[in-house]
Amino acid sequence: MRGARTCAIGAALTVAAAPLAAQRDVAAGLRVPSDTTASWLHPSVAAAVIDTTARLPIASPSPRWCQPGSRGRRTAQVTVAGTFVGGNLALYEYFRRAWWSGQKAPFFVNYDWDGNFRDQDKLGHLLGGYLLSEGGRELLEAACMSEKKAAVWAVAYAAAFQLQIELWDGTQARYGFSPPDMLYNTIGQGISLSHAFVPPMRAVMPTISYRRTQALKNTQAGVIPGDLRPTVDYSGQTYWLSVDVDTLLPARARRLWPDLLRFSIGHTITDFIDPRTGADVRAQRRIMLTLDIDPLKLPGNAPWWVRVKQGLRHYHFPSPALEFRSGGVRGVPWHR
Repeated sequence: MRGARTCAIGAALTVAAAPLAAQRDVAAGLRVPSDTTASWLHPSVAAAVIDTTARLPIASPSPRWCQPGSRGRRTAQVTVAGTFVGGNLALYEYFRRAWWSGQKAPFFVNYDWDGNFRDQDKLGHLLGGYLLSEGGRELLEAACMSEKKAAVWAVAYAAAFQLQIELWDGTQARYGFSPPDMLYNTIGQGISLSHAFVPPMRAVMPTISYRRTQALKNTQAGVIPGDLRPTVDYSGQTYWLSVDVDTLLPARARRLWPDLLRFSIGHTITDFIDPRTGADVRAQRRIMLTLDIDPLKLPGNAPWWVRVKQGLRHYHFPSPALEFRSGGVRGVPWHR
């Protein structure tokens, strides 16, 4: 039950990098081709936007402080280095207190597939690997590193960071070293890396939505026993792969698809903690299909608004959905 830890950390790192990335886009006047309604894009998406005639990627500009003759390069590099070092020290201390203070054990391996929460934690690892890589890449680009080089080093950082977590988990009696976790860490990192080297892949983005479950509410209120908390409230989390369909369609078909909408497929589960007793129960998988809003395509290009959209880009907005689960298919009027 550790999947959402690096997910939360990666989100924090990505949000921390968003203002620098937004400043870069605003300063450079990065705009989308005229056949879309979006006016500003995040740098990781900007290079994936396909020109309506040449169908070639549009290159991301460098931050203004990285231009020849600028005096801000060294300041940016020191700031980024300090962010990495200080952030990792703080995160290590958090993990040591919150996750590695339990019963110790000799190092052991735990192939924890298909538990009561039906691998929902593994998708948290995927999203965590992706967000750590994306946040690291944005920070390194802000320190004047080229996009592809920054992507490779950011993935190396994310891989090392998540590996150390698993190694420490291997000494905890409650967890153990999980090869399945490592696999999903790597998939998330690979998606981020593919965005730098395979432009069409930038149309595919892992996202998340969350709604607090009754089991968590009852746990926090002291009604039922347990240590359930938002990071492991898996029944309230939905992990999605959201696709920017508009950028993948041929020019003629693109006119038929509202570019504000993206298509998403998600995975969530029913309760794995009984909200009445706090007992563990075996959850059912729920596969969700829906359309939701792409925050990056919302109109407006004020610098503060660009930063807001940057922060929201990995959030899946509530929307109607189709749910596939054991027992059939049903419509969900409003899935959060």
